[in-house]
Amino acid sequence: MKPRYNVVGAAILKEGKVLALRRSDGNESVIHKYEFAGGKVEEGETPEQALIRECREEIALDIEVGELLNSVEYEYSDCVVSLSVYFVKPLSDYKLKVHEEEKWIDCSELEPEEWAPADRQFLMTLKMGYLTMREAETKEDFELIRSIAHEVMHETFDEITPEGQIDYMIGHFLSDEAIRNSKKDREYSFRIIYLNSEVAGYCAYCPAWYFNPSYVEGTFLSKIYLLEFARGKRIASKLFDSLRRPVYLTVKRDNTQAINVYKHCGYKIVQTVSTDIGGGYVMDDFVMMLGK
Repeated sequence: MKPRYNVVGAAILKEGKVLALRRSDGNESVIHKYEFAGGKVEEGETPEQALIRECREEIALDIEVGELLNSVEYEYSDCVVSLSVYFVKPLSDYKLKVHEEEKWIDCSELEPEEWAPADRQFLMTLKMGYLTMREAETKEDFELIRSIAHEVMHETFDEITPEGQIDYMIGHFLSDEAIRNSKKDREYSFRIIYLNSEVAGYCAYCPAWYFNPSYVEGTFLSKIYLLEFARGKRIASKLFDSLRRPVYLTVKRDNTQAINVYKHCGYKIVQTVSTDIGGGYVMDDFVMMLGK
């Protein structure tokens, strides 16, 4: 009878890349292969306690243990392991202590044959992107939304927006009070988006009739802003599929790239609108619709 071990691993991610550590010892199937930081769960330990200890011992890293990615069982030639991998949040710098190499690998470029066999079972999930969302509720959440909006809006719209308008819009529409009022008075949902446990962006939407009383069905998608590392991962498509149809959104008339992306997703231009948003600024938009 082969010995059985409970083992934990840490999925440590940064801007869409996962920390891969190459082993310098072990049997033929794992030596010189990449793995997640981690190790055996000792008697009397919880998996979370074991992962905290192992990360300190292996890479001198303090962590906060997050969501369980998955658990698998794998039979090696000399033992059977039950491996549970958790997303973790680094709380300090790290330093290799027992591994021969480190590498940050983009999740889209993960190659299973480079990894220890048991660890391979988790790579497809990371490669496809583990997508979660949660409702923004606290002042810290609202500050995070403003931070995302500031980065994405300046990156995307600076060249096609009058000077000062972006900061005006963030201050006017995304203050704590404005977000709370939108949630209360117009049934807005502000959701923070996570890709493989990393903050990837946010979206905001409400029943379509709050945007236009003639839109008696469906959803108005006010915003979907994604950080650079999370683009091209089909996040927007998954969000569109989750919303009640038809889905309406607005896009700047001169934002040709975004218009073409939405058309590729099935949206059609249904209306042209100009909106005075105060501060001497006007938004000239197309309304686009994704049908049932």
